[in-house]
Amino acid sequence: MTDKPVSYYMDLPYQIVITPDDEGYGVHLPDLPGCHTHAERWEDIQRMIREAMSLWLTIMIEDGKEIPEPKPQPTA
Repeated sequence: MTDKPVSYYMDLPYQIVITPDDEGYGVHLPDLPGCHTHAERWEDIQRMIREAMSLWLTIMIEDGKEIPEPKPQPTA
């Protein structure tokens, strides 16, 4: 369970994976299992992922589930 608000998690540097497909772009966050969305246009990706994250985080907090923080990304 977390005592942190959705806004705390929204500002963390979660990795975002974008996969082009025939209908646009599939988008998911590997550190947040089940948090994914789809955008038809590249310009919509940021808005769509923020919306998906907000909904996912809200549900997890309401259900009293633990929310993972981002895993460190390797540096070049």
